[in-house]
Amino acid sequence: MRIEKLHIKGFRNFRDEEFLFQPQTLIIGANDVGKTNLLYALRLLFDKSLNEHDLELTDSDYNVYSGTEYIEITVTISEITEECLVSIFAGNIKDEKMIIRYTNSKNSQYSIWTGYDESVLEEQATRYYIKRLNMQYVDANRELFGFLKRERVQLLNIAKEHLDKEKKDADETLTDEIQSRLHDINSKVNSLNYVSSALESVNTELARLSIHNEDQNVKFIAGESDAGKLLDTLILAYSSDEGPLTIGGDGRNNQIFLATWIAKQNIQKNIDHVTFFAIEEPEAHLHPHQQRKLSEYIQRNFKDQVLITSHSPQIASQFKADSIIRLYSAEKYTHVACGGCSQMIKSEFENFGYRLNIISAETFFSDGVFLVEGVSEVLFYTALSREIGVDIDRLNISILAVEGVGFKPYVAICEALKIPWVLRTDNDIFSKPTKNPESDYYAGISRIAGILSQTQNENEEINLYWKQHEAENEWIHGKNPTKEANDLNNNFRIRATNYGLYLSEVDLETDLAKSSLYDDLKKHYNKRKCSTLVKAMQKHKAQNMMRFLIKEHNKLKKLQGTKICEPLLSLKKTVEERSHPTHD
Repeated sequence: MRIEKLHIKGFRNFRDEEFLFQPQTLIIGANDVGKTNLLYALRLLFDKSLNEHDLELTDSDYNVYSGTEYIEITVTISEITEECLVSIFAGNIKDEKMIIRYTNSKNSQYSIWTGYDESVLEEQATRYYIKRLNMQYVDANRELFGFLKRERVQLLNIAKEHLDKEKKDADETLTDEIQSRLHDINSKVNSLNYVSSALESVNTELARLSIHNEDQNVKFIAGESDAGKLLDTLILAYSSDEGPLTIGGDGRNNQIFLATWIAKQNIQKNIDHVTFFAIEEPEAHLHPHQQRKLSEYIQRNFKDQVLITSHSPQIASQFKADSIIRLYSAEKYTHVACGGCSQMIKSEFENFGYRLNIISAETFFSDGVFLVEGVSEVLFYTALSREIGVDIDRLNISILAVEGVGFKPYVAICEALKIPWVLRTDNDIFSKPTKNPESDYYAGISRIAGILSQTQNENEEINLYWKQHEAENEWIHGKNPTKEANDLNNNFRIRATNYGLYLSEVDLETDLAKSSLYDDLKKHYNKRKCSTLVKAMQKHKAQNMMRFLIKEHNKLKKLQGTKICEPLLSLKKTVEERSHPTHD
């Protein structure tokens, strides 16, 4: 059995969204975008821990911006082959598929509907199926010690229930032996001189307090004296050569909780019911290496369907491309990129290939991405953002280096995940062919023309313009650019900014050397001419940029209002408008 699709109408963040799931699905997105609400929609249908009162909902559960007074949550279940489900759902299944729907209206009661197709749904009195099909949910705000205690008890009880008679009898014999040894241990403890001396004083004082205490003596015991109670209160502790160690940090406790929880699910597997799982933020309190390992561990060890929410790039980088759902906010509603788990996202991830690492995975959680060529540009624009008052962390904007000019895979990922983006690239003059060149051309405008053909319809005005004038972006090798090439370069650069594509005149170093920072740069690099300054800046670019920014970062304010700032300001505006749209 697998939860294949979820369709939510009018519930909390969602106006009308449909989500596709895989057997193991990662749900990502910014804070308060609706990851928990998505899972809660499933819980309304499948979580046994929710009672009738929880299912009735309140006015705040209805999507406020759409003004709806109706909620509809529809789940499509596929691959239904388990006998317990086939038996209980009977005629509601067709071709191993069925639908379960929850509906509710303000000032009304909730209803549950089932059927093999939306056209034949029948209303049910209750969630009658909940004992056979249910959802186990782990809250992000789990209190680890409480969970550990609860899961430990359940794990031991389940393990005890699964023993055959021979093993149960053996355990009873061993328990009797433990009880005998406990009596022996406590007798020896109370024979210790300092213990008996202390007890004598205590019992004397007790006798003075009440006559009823004269024939009763208190004793020290080594823990629990009853073997049954002792075994019921076992605690989890690490075992080392020096002996057991108390469990301490939240990170390790989180690992122990998840390991115990998974072990419990595997032990209690039963043919009479089917369970799927939802875990919120499993990475809590873990350092990056353990987050990656935990992601792999969960995917490898959960045999049933599992849905995970996370804010961790480490978790995201370990997940399969077609198993990621990205939620994002736009026009005050929460939306899902590409309908959830999709082949389109998988295709773009495969093209992304080796580039997927922790740094690039961070962008999956971003509300905006600024793509640049290298580390020096990341350093510069990060510092510039602070000096001109663009708080990229508050805006959830990432500045990402593509380490070269290979922007297309990064753009494709942003497009697939519906992440707003801008880019800035150099506009050097290249030669073609590279050996025995015959002509030169502006590489930057050619590069962004390729990106526009990827992101815009071929009949888009700018693409038609490029097709008409592309031949003008070429002149005899070694000569100055022609007037037609310069006109095309200037015109195309201006048009491209409307699509988030920004070009240097040559490169960042040249642009800075020709900016209001010129005198500060000359002084820092101890150069007199613009040409020698640019060469000095281009040598060990990242290191030199860092040294300049450490000493002179406050001078970047001089760039306020210049073209160099435009990509940052454009992306800032897009993110703000998307988060807080204005309506007439």
